[in-house]
Amino acid sequence: MKFERIILLALTTALISYSFAVESIEFNGDGLKSITIQKPALYPEGIDYNPITDRFIVGSFRDGGVYEVNLDGSYHQLIDDKRLNSVLAVRVDAARNKLFVVNSDIGSSINHYSKGPKKLASLGIYELSTGRSIDFINLGDLSLTKTHLANGMTLDSDGNVYVTDSFSPTIYKIDSDGHASIFLENDRFLGDGINLNGIVFHPDGYLIAVKKGEGVLFKIPLNKPQAFTEIHSTEKFIGGDGLVLINNNELVVIANRANGKVTETVFTLNSSDNWQSAKITKKLQFGKVYLTTGVIRKGSIYVMHSNLKALMLAPSAEKGKLNVKATIQQIGRVH
Repeated sequence: MKFERIILLALTTALISYSFAVESIEFNGDGLKSITIQKPALYPEGIDYNPITDRFIVGSFRDGGVYEVNLDGSYHQLIDDKRLNSVLAVRVDAARNKLFVVNSDIGSSINHYSKGPKKLASLGIYELSTGRSIDFINLGDLSLTKTHLANGMTLDSDGNVYVTDSFSPTIYKIDSDGHASIFLENDRFLGDGINLNGIVFHPDGYLIAVKKGEGVLFKIPLNKPQAFTEIHSTEKFIGGDGLVLINNNELVVIANRANGKVTETVFTLNSSDNWQSAKITKKLQFGKVYLTTGVIRKGSIYVMHSNLKALMLAPSAEKGKLNVKATIQQIGRVH
């Protein structure tokens, strides 16, 4: 009987743990907020949350500025750095008072990189509390590839930064002292259009990244990146852009569109085998708003959308006339 009770207890614990992982995100519900950023034509692509000020931080794809956004949509500019062209991912390191900003140029900014579109990949490092510049690192020169789109970014527990390049099959690493190197470069990440995009750090010692055009996820060990593997799933996440790790077993994938396929869906995935494979547990579909990425604030999950595709497709003479306001949309809660 004692042995049976032990087995029963173990099974019950396992079921509780599994249930928590599967059911930890609730979409919809009452009282969800939709925050309209009051600055027109901001066109943010990336978003993060500053727990110290209780504000969101976004970067402008159009003007290269970095802004703090209040819950009522009011804002102020935190960083005005002429070296920034199109800001993509932004990441807060509150413990180290740092803010990391990914910078690129694909011809959609009112600013212009001297070498022309698709040549820029850099990382700005700033003081989180003041916006003061700490360092500015050219990443594109590390790779022999001629075209670049520095895009997604994540931080590990030691303060190292990892940045994906969507046009070069490359993930860059910037250590806590500001030294940059190529963490992983592999032809598996080549493809049409935008390739490597969103990326997250898993506390068990690996990265998870999405290849947007193909809609697949990769598991990349920190100690042996060349041993990366594809995470098996029954569905492709075409247009996969932003990733948000909810807990060790649950991941949110935010997908817009790519290669002629309109997805515009937020997926929640669960893995029971340490991300060798993943199962879709929920889907939340949107209209053609061009979702980019998301963030968690105080147990709620938010996604960003501003119809960024319209900016990218607009003729150069029309980009300065755009005035759409971006939305930070609360979509659910994390339990």
